[in-house]
Amino acid sequence: MVDVVVVGAGLAGLCCAVRLEHAGLSVKLLEAEDAPGGRIRTDQVEGFRLDRGFQLLLTGYPELLHQIDLKALRLRPFTRGALVRHGGRFHHFADPFRGSLGAALSIAVNPVVSVGDKLRIARLRRMVKHDDPASLFKKPEITTRRFLEEYGFSSKMVDRFFAPFLAGIFLERELATSSRYFQFLFRMFAFGDAVVPEKGMEMLPRQLAVRLRSGTLETHTRVSAIGRNGNGFVLDAGKKGSYPARHIVLAVDDGQVRSLLGPQDGRNRPSRDLVQWNRTTTFYYAAEHTPIDGPLLVLNGDGPTAGPVTNAVVLSQASERYAPPGTHLIAANVVGRAPQSTPQIEQLERETRGQLARWFGADVARWSVVGGYPVAHALPLCTHAEWQQSNPRLMEGVYVCGDYRETPSIQGALASGRRAAESVLHHAS
Repeated sequence: MVDVVVVGAGLAGLCCAVRLEHAGLSVKLLEAEDAPGGRIRTDQVEGFRLDRGFQLLLTGYPELLHQIDLKALRLRPFTRGALVRHGGRFHHFADPFRGSLGAALSIAVNPVVSVGDKLRIARLRRMVKHDDPASLFKKPEITTRRFLEEYGFSSKMVDRFFAPFLAGIFLERELATSSRYFQFLFRMFAFGDAVVPEKGMEMLPRQLAVRLRSGTLETHTRVSAIGRNGNGFVLDAGKKGSYPARHIVLAVDDGQVRSLLGPQDGRNRPSRDLVQWNRTTTFYYAAEHTPIDGPLLVLNGDGPTAGPVTNAVVLSQASERYAPPGTHLIAANVVGRAPQSTPQIEQLERETRGQLARWFGADVARWSVVGGYPVAHALPLCTHAEWQQSNPRLMEGVYVCGDYRETPSIQGALASGRRAAESVLHHAS
């Protein structure tokens, strides 16, 4: 019998297992898939590195400073600012999160945003930088869209920049996400950079996995049931056998928590209301020539009526390791759709390519598809956010963690895994 079995080797489960082992407990980390990482995985296809859905890492996340060796990831930054597609042409939008005289002058003549919006950005930036993260999560909570409107931003600023930019982060177009979480993210962009590891996002969970003792992580091990065994538990993993443990940590989504624990009374229910999941699809294209210079995010400032693409980026412009020499890798991201049948995926790809051709010209017809990732459970919808949102301990000996327990982000996953480990250590002592 081990001290703790952690079910699920996504970021939260990895973080929890690493911390528990570091504290001297015996741990088993069970993962149903063929490798750790959860939703953060990178496939290698024909020399390209394809993250399973376009993702970015924000270096301002507080948990990164304590849990991740950022230097070892060889981070590659994206250019600050964006290209906004509106009215049949591109408009360069200087970085709205970091003010400068040059940026102010650029924005002053930009049709995407007014001078008044620039002043509101500066005021919001001062506010979120002044307040610490915990304080931001104590502010009145409304939807992000309502917050932006009540703050005084023009409809042009909201519809042409904030809506497509934040939709790519929240993975929902309505901006129904908590205004608290938005203000926290604004602070992260103000203090840090948006980056990718040189060899793909999977390098982040891999760094945690190599810190585990040999034999701790077992892949291809799907837990199907959990039973009581005296003062502990027995986890049934089918042909892989059973795993007795004094404590268990469920680092899986809320649906799997309910399935494994079964019905509970109101006091010890596995989770609250079922989490709503935001959808997205990423198509990856190989091209001989880059359609834009530099790792700059391209935003759809015309709205969904102009086509399905929310944003696009040339990943090989950020890191050459994303593509073979002499080629480029373009990611086009569709928020709110994740078709599961082949005909539906092919139809969405045709719509996506058509919009990209209107953006970048006839050369798009020569791009080849190297991957498509419809992700139905991409990020949990965050309509309510707290700095420490929920108690990781469900009942005696049973703990849960995952970004749906905190905020839908790498920050949330790491924080949730850390807090679950701390709770185990507190109650196990």
